[in-house]
Amino acid sequence: MGGGIGSMRGSTAVIEANVCFQNFYAGIGHEGSSPVVIDNICYENIRAGIGISEGSKPVVRGNQCYRNRRAGIGIRTGAETSPVVEDNDCHHNDMAGIGCEEECTPLLRNNRCHENTLVGIGCRDNARPVIVGNHCFKNQAVGIGFDETKSSQAVVINNRVADNDKVAIGIHSGWKVRFIGNELSTSKGMPPVVMVFKDAEADFLDNTIRGSGVAGIRTEGVVRAPGN
Repeated sequence: MGGGIGSMRGSTAVIEANVCFQNFYAGIGHEGSSPVVIDNICYENIRAGIGISEGSKPVVRGNQCYRNRRAGIGIRTGAETSPVVEDNDCHHNDMAGIGCEEECTPLLRNNRCHENTLVGIGCRDNARPVIVGNHCFKNQAVGIGFDETKSSQAVVINNRVADNDKVAIGIHSGWKVRFIGNELSTSKGMPPVVMVFKDAEADFLDNTIRGSGVAGIRTEGVVRAPGN
């Protein structure tokens, strides 16, 4: 009725090579802890495959998170929640491959997020992620999405975002996002590759943007785009 494995109250455990499935909460859950979480398989959990919250700072590396009802990896609750999430495979989840919310400050690096129902990497509720070197592809809505927020910012560097069903990048109001050196593309349909909505700001520097839709970058907000 809880998580498969729970790391809490300052735990610095090593959680390695476990299989956690069909739990009511996360397959592996964190509250106020900093374990090393490597090479686990987390699937068909009611919430996230791996859930990180309440000031946790784990290193989460090389895990497979799939067919969970929420995110493959879900990160939330406060700026002190600042995990390093790298080289994970997050796919076929009912929401995001990796979800960031509630002011968390994660580093997301070299993950593969694909074939999720909503978004490869999703950010909302004043999260402040650094998103580096990820591959987001074949998600049923958006590759990397920034949902409406009060005021937040993110940095997106050297990612590959391709072949998602709607846009590669969607940025809603309240965000300031800087994109550097990304490969952003779509291969079907009319939506733009990048959509920047009203009351959002984005800087694009040295990105490659290509697709079949109405525009590479379509904006209702503020965009600065040198050298793409």
